[in-house]
Amino acid sequence: MTARVTVIGGVQADVVIVPVDALPPPGETMLVDEMSFRVGGAGANAALAFAELGTPVRLLGCIGDDQLGRWLAEQLAPFDLAGDLTVLHSDATGLTVACEAPERDRTFITYLGVNTAWDELPADAASCESLLLCDYFCLPGLQGEPARRLLARAREEGARTFFDTAWDAGGWQPETRRQVLELLPHVDVFLPNEAEARALTGERRRAVEHLARSLQKVSGGWVVIKLGPRGCLAAGPDGEELAAPAAPARVFDSTGAGDAFNAGLIAALSEGLDWPSALRGATSLAARILGRPSAERHLA
Repeated sequence: MTARVTVIGGVQADVVIVPVDALPPPGETMLVDEMSFRVGGAGANAALAFAELGTPVRLLGCIGDDQLGRWLAEQLAPFDLAGDLTVLHSDATGLTVACEAPERDRTFITYLGVNTAWDELPADAASCESLLLCDYFCLPGLQGEPARRLLARAREEGARTFFDTAWDAGGWQPETRRQVLELLPHVDVFLPNEAEARALTGERRRAVEHLARSLQKVSGGWVVIKLGPRGCLAAGPDGEELAAPAAPARVFDSTGAGDAFNAGLIAALSEGLDWPSALRGATSLAARILGRPSAERHLA
């Protein structure tokens, strides 16, 4: 049966610690107030958000043949999201430490593990109504030509394609930027955050509207720039520009905000909602999920 939405991205464990303003000096210890341990990775985050909405979703990602990988599979199984995970024996399961503090934006320390070796998708990976390729820079084996083939095949089979790169830990070198820009003509909806859009365009000071329009000209489809507490801005064909404010929320844990937004937008569009309604639905879902304590974010 064709999946309604297929998500391809990272599946790993997240350790979220708060507050972390800076690392302690060498040899010293810093105590924090909060720590949570949960399923993470952009792929798993988005898939869990789809499951909450009741949207039929298939998750493609990889885990290691280790205790952490088995734990992730057990956590995802109640949501019917573990059946298509690839188990690799080459390395350990991936893990990210997310550091958050009220005075600064969050930062991430990631061990990719088996994600560095994952380079093979099922033959029917592109058979869906909507395909979300996310965590691009955390999946080295799927970058470049494999991603292009996947997106092109999905379109040929009638799917709407969505793309979220995540941050490039390699520093957005010219070749990397060129590679991403060459993928955009195969993407119906590109979903960067503001920092990623600025790094990709090389524009550090221009207004976000300029960034969205510049990327939209390359893509030809829609570009939706996520602006965190300022909501989002979307640029589409024929000069369309739309904005939506962030929904009011008390945020317990901002990690995964963009992934929840992605799921909300895709689900709304798949239900046939118009773009203004879909953007509002995306910000609303993100606010709802981030307004829960980390350990209670997703309940089966």
